[in-house]
Amino acid sequence: MTETPDIIYTQQFVAANVQYLDYSEREEAVDLLNDFDLETGESNIQHDVDENLAGYLGYTDRKAATKLEDGLTGVYPTFTQDSLNLTHKQHHELADKIIEAQKNKSMLWQGIVSFNPDFLERAKLYDPETGVVNQRAIKRAVQKAIPEMLKQEELNVPETFWWADVHLNTNHVHVHIGISQTKNTRPLKFGEPKGRFQTKSLKKIKSIVHREVEDKVSRKQDINLEKKIDELKKDVVDQLKENLQQQHQQKILEQIWHALPKYKDKRRWRASNNSYDFREAKLLTGKLVDDFLKTDLNQDYEEYLSAIKQKDSDNREKYGQNIPDSIPKNQKDLHDYLMNRVFNELRKVDIVSTKSNFSERVKWLGIEGNNELIEVLSKQLKNTKSDITAKKLKKEIGIRKYYVGVLIKENKNKNYLDQISELKEKGLKNNVQDYLINDLQEKYRLGVLQLIPRNKRDNDNKTEYQKLVNKHADVIQLSVKKINEEIVAQKNQYLDEWLKVVKNTKDPNVQIYLKNQGLENVNLSEYVDLQKRIMQAKLAIKDNNQQYANNVSLRNQKNGKLFKQLKNINSKIDLNQTQMRLNQASNDKHVSRQKNKSKSLSKKENAERKSKNSVSPRLLGKLSSALTSVKKEGQERINALRRNLDKEDDFEKQDRIDEIETETGRSMER
Repeated sequence: MTETPDIIYTQQFVAANVQYLDYSEREEAVDLLNDFDLETGESNIQHDVDENLAGYLGYTDRKAATKLEDGLTGVYPTFTQDSLNLTHKQHHELADKIIEAQKNKSMLWQGIVSFNPDFLERAKLYDPETGVVNQRAIKRAVQKAIPEMLKQEELNVPETFWWADVHLNTNHVHVHIGISQTKNTRPLKFGEPKGRFQTKSLKKIKSIVHREVEDKVSRKQDINLEKKIDELKKDVVDQLKENLQQQHQQKILEQIWHALPKYKDKRRWRASNNSYDFREAKLLTGKLVDDFLKTDLNQDYEEYLSAIKQKDSDNREKYGQNIPDSIPKNQKDLHDYLMNRVFNELRKVDIVSTKSNFSERVKWLGIEGNNELIEVLSKQLKNTKSDITAKKLKKEIGIRKYYVGVLIKENKNKNYLDQISELKEKGLKNNVQDYLINDLQEKYRLGVLQLIPRNKRDNDNKTEYQKLVNKHADVIQLSVKKINEEIVAQKNQYLDEWLKVVKNTKDPNVQIYLKNQGLENVNLSEYVDLQKRIMQAKLAIKDNNQQYANNVSLRNQKNGKLFKQLKNINSKIDLNQTQMRLNQASNDKHVSRQKNKSKSLSKKENAERKSKNSVSPRLLGKLSSALTSVKKEGQERINALRRNLDKEDDFEKQDRIDEIETETGRSMER
């Protein structure tokens, strides 16, 4: 069951009319006697409402729903920006404004702020035993919030006016609000003033009213949480600056610098730049930031996300369960902000001493980054009309695809070594362990030989390579042309031996091995049988191709059945492999966390060593000086945020300013 939020705000809009004033003042909702008492009472004050106001104004300040506050000179419970209780004169002036708005066909925005009784009780504005409600505090909170909402909607002009009444005739104390204009200043849409308010405007009135009404203890907790988020962001940024100054990061910065397009206006080096020519530098920088957030900055980063999650939870309690998860936005904002800090430092560098190493950049970018860039380059190739550009793009795409294949094989080989280490560390020393380690070592060796170009393999390598391929090659990838009886016999022998060993799933070595291979939830006997059936089908297809080479019709007829059989087998294999990938992904995630911990430690150790291939002293000096300046600017942003917690995020604001500067620079170029 969903809990009721502390505060709800709803709003609709119609053409301006005086009926809403009568509606807000209607007798069954107001009481003109007691200041804060919820008890019903008789009023000695004549409720003077002109008969023409038999509408919303009369509804909002009606007697049975509201109560006139004690000690105030007004005779109406209605309040505005300037008065907590209206006098006869103020009430008629308000009615005149509404009539004028109605004549000019202005909009009337009807809003309701509704409070959870438990929230008002916690805020010490409602006593459930006596029924006393502190209307004055509620009114002052609304008086504080509405101008901010109007400012957000660009309605903070002399033509705009508003009124409201606190209603006490339901289980939830609520405030009816009317907003209109004597003369419309809103943009026209289909000949009528724009009626809908922005979502952030509606959020603003809720947040300000909540902030003004809640008790000091709760408010202090909110401020402390905001400060914690603020400080954690600062810690992450400061650590990025420190890490950028470490020697082992300088080579990465060099590669990013070489990948950056040499714009006339370097302010275009921004995380928001999605140009083709900027994509590689952006991906490289994004990977650098990702690596930092997963290793050196991980602890503060996780604490930062945890604090954001807590803030979301608090906001849902205050404003309702429809409050969206803000973690993705905060993650992106922080990620982009850190990328822009890197670009800021590289703007200050005139030249890097080392030459560009394209292959190193490609390999460092990784599989995912290169695949993303290949997609971008492919789109660019499709749209280009220049033969020279097309040739250049095809070459780059080809090189990147080659290195993606190399990286996949290298990662696979590294994974085999990790699995061997885990077996030796966690398994039991026995014949099963020896067999499984040998199995993994052979697969690793095959991967190493695959990385050697064919024309560079010597005779011994070629013999070893063919032997390992026959034993360990993926039967799905084994082509019909290459398959033969010898390969099938060797592969079947290996599969039978392998199955005898791994069937003993009680052995700790087998458990570790199957988990790492993604086979822990797979029917092993069926897995082996499917592979054998695939090889037999491919072997039969090859025999048909040779036997019926001169009879295409008969060949196709016989092979058609075999291809259909292969399709059915492969569908079962796909299901198994899907489960294997899920299993292996879960295991890789665990291994990755362990690696990141050790990687973080090794980075700190390496930071103390001097690198022979580091960037020039000039670059290091400029980076150090610039980073000190950024640290000072960052502290100024932090202080600004603390002074006003309701202003936009400091990262977002600073980046927005930089965006404006970038656009200005482009205009100057043009």
